[in-house]
Amino acid sequence: MFKQKRVNEINQKTSQQTVFKVGFVIMLGVILVFALFPLLWIVLTSVKTQRDLFALPPLFIFQPTLEHWHTVLIESEFLHYYRNSLVISGSTLIVVLVVATMAAYNLARSQYAYKIRENIAFFILSQRMMPPVAIILPVYVLFSRIRMLDRLETLILMNVAFNLPLSIWMIRGFLESLSVEIEEAAIVDGCSRLGAFIRVGLPQMLPGLLSTALLVFIYTINEFFFALILSGTRSRPVSVAVQLFLPTGVRGTLFGEAAVASILIMLPSLIFAMFMQRYLVTGISLGAIKG
Repeated sequence: MFKQKRVNEINQKTSQQTVFKVGFVIMLGVILVFALFPLLWIVLTSVKTQRDLFALPPLFIFQPTLEHWHTVLIESEFLHYYRNSLVISGSTLIVVLVVATMAAYNLARSQYAYKIRENIAFFILSQRMMPPVAIILPVYVLFSRIRMLDRLETLILMNVAFNLPLSIWMIRGFLESLSVEIEEAAIVDGCSRLGAFIRVGLPQMLPGLLSTALLVFIYTINEFFFALILSGTRSRPVSVAVQLFLPTGVRGTLFGEAAVASILIMLPSLIFAMFMQRYLVTGISLGAIKG
């Protein structure tokens, strides 16, 4: 009797676990559908003919075409704007990582009192909280006076200024989670302070640097406000160039071309994230630990 009761309890528990797993898989599938459907819709829009784009009900089986891709890549100047975005994002990324790493190292390893270091770090982070619209007028007047409008250097400078505070804060968190004793041991063995950081500290914080680099790259390549105000035909990035396919006079919205442009904008960030995926989780969890 007791044995049969025990068997029934085990079967009931197994059934509950099975129901829970099935429900979890269904819920996860629904979330994935909602998350990935916009991306699927953009891809389908980029290969539909102009007539299929406006078909009701929407078509999921159709004859694909590459006319929108040909228009964006060959007939328009989108690749020129794409190059501008890559130059701006790459240059911003390099400058931010170098400057932020040095500043964060100084904050994390300085001999100042804890309260002073925290106040300095919070002041740096507070600069990122300032809305861009609050400074756009004086910035525009300044760059206009020194004839720096419509130049890649201007957009790089503005992106560096706005990405630097958050990057310093993040890298500082990664540095504070590393053991100071390892660097001190390298100094005892004959390394200078800089040499110990380069040979010992930098390899340990690589996941944190890559996590920060991904955020900086995404923020920069998607930055719109400063690019819209400070750029022109020569330095225009893709985040602004997408509006070339929006309603203009009697032409209307070029949905297919806009979908192609959106895919091309997402590609660099997706590729970067895929290659650095194994470092990202480590970097994010590393920055959450101090001491």
